[in-house]
Amino acid sequence: MDLTKIHTRSVIYLMSFKKLLRDIAGSLLVKQWKLIEKKDIMSIEDSLLPEVLRIQSEGFKNGSPEKLIKYSKNSRNIFYVIKSRDKIVGYCIYYLKPELSLKGFKKQSVISSIATDKNFRGRGFAERLLRCSIEEMKVNGISSILLYVNVNNLSAIQLYEKIGFRVIKQVENICGEKEKCYEMGLRFA
Repeated sequence: MDLTKIHTRSVIYLMSFKKLLRDIAGSLLVKQWKLIEKKDIMSIEDSLLPEVLRIQSEGFKNGSPEKLIKYSKNSRNIFYVIKSRDKIVGYCIYYLKPELSLKGFKKQSVISSIATDKNFRGRGFAERLLRCSIEEMKVNGISSILLYVNVNNLSAIQLYEKIGFRVIKQVENICGEKEKCYEMGLRFA
């Protein structure tokens, strides 16, 4: 085997190991999670998953049901659903990503997926879901939140900016193959 292949494999193994460590650390942080009371917003339960999967399939052509199912098992405390008259109208999933910096250890959260039922869009459900979950993030010592949004999803971008998110940079292939999206962030003081 030549040196290029050995180097490539080593990099792949190191990246996989780093992701594994991040996931383990994130799981440990979720187990210590403090929940706050949120009217009509709750953590995911198995019985709610089919409705969440339906909403995801409506909203995302590149959605991953497997990923949602994995998060529903491993990150229940930070997988929120919002109801209107006992009907699921939206969801928001985060994962935790520990950050090491010169200032020490920080907890960062990343919004993996957020969507609202197409029949309930424009009524403030996504905003309320985000604001309530952000408050809970603050209570749990999260220092910043990241998300990725397709550059063409203007209504979502406007919502995120209204809440305080700012565009960090434009990236490709995160929102879908050959698709451009913005990485947006929200930092807490």
